[in-house]
Amino acid sequence: VYFEQATFDLEGHLEPSLFEESLNLLVSRHAILRTNFYSGWHGQPLQIVYRHKSPIFHYQDVRGREHAVAEFVVQDKARGFDLSKDALMRVSVFRTGESSYRFVWSFHHIVMDGWCLSLMTDEVFGAYAALLENKQPELAPVKPYSDYIEWLEHQDAQEATRYWSDYLAGFEQRTLLPGENTHVSVAERDDDTNRSGQSSNSGYVLEKLPFMLGKERSAALNQMAKQQHVTINTLLQSVWGVILQQYNNNQDVVFGGVVSGRPADIPGVENMIGLFINTIPVRIQSERNATFAEVLQRTQEQALTSSVYDTFPLYDIQARTEQKQDLIHHIMVFENYPIGQQMKQMGGSGETKA
Repeated sequence: VYFEQATFDLEGHLEPSLFEESLNLLVSRHAILRTNFYSGWHGQPLQIVYRHKSPIFHYQDVRGREHAVAEFVVQDKARGFDLSKDALMRVSVFRTGESSYRFVWSFHHIVMDGWCLSLMTDEVFGAYAALLENKQPELAPVKPYSDYIEWLEHQDAQEATRYWSDYLAGFEQRTLLPGENTHVSVAERDDDTNRSGQSSNSGYVLEKLPFMLGKERSAALNQMAKQQHVTINTLLQSVWGVILQQYNNNQDVVFGGVVSGRPADIPGVENMIGLFINTIPVRIQSERNATFAEVLQRTQEQALTSSVYDTFPLYDIQARTEQKQDLIHHIMVFENYPIGQQMKQMGGSGETKA
């Protein structure tokens, strides 16, 4: 379930051996990419960082049989990762035409989040461009993920516990989606069975429903956010909260929100490669006669205050509530990754274009 796979196309000329060399350089610079995880060590999970571990790189010319790429994507995901011994990132490149290539970049979520993909592609293709010109890549010093781990160990868990206990004080119900079975959560429906091993019979079907807002509506949302001095994420969370209030007939609702988890007080944290994201409760609470602007302001204020404690583990937050694991039945994720723009900019002046 935590298998991540990104695909993109490149046009131009690619030297596979030089790209593999730049990929090896990436892994040698970032310890998190040389990591494995073991269970059963004196009853504790253990994270091991190797001094040397090569990434898995695969190159294949599939011109005239492009269906092979689609087959590989399915097989690659089915293969998954063995956390105890596999390289937890692998890159496959398929030549699909005279000057076109399809990249399949797979990794396990335990070693990094989506933000890291743009950092990695930027570094790898930057090194590749230098190698093409027979130059030594000039790369910025690495900000080690261990700095973040050390920072985490110095956080005041008692203070965070008090904050989240106060944040959720008085919340007594469970927030459900329309028609949701009170015994089975949305998160459980990602699989065929729930935690107890029973099949879900709520009638939900797992499927993707793409929806484009369009330029006009997107512009209106951006304008509203600017007028109210809130972020787009706050705006969408507030909208979703108001919808949930209506369906639950309750002015007090809670759902999960995914945060970047990159503390601003760690120097260079925005350039670290590793897993930072966390899920925290988002509580939308308002009086029945409250205006939407008031809901927006309260949500924004809560988000700013919560940011100090948004690295606190969700299981610890849930354990201190009446609802326990039923506190959050679904999550809302707002993603804003720069990888698309970066790839286009990167290809703008070189031989290879994304």
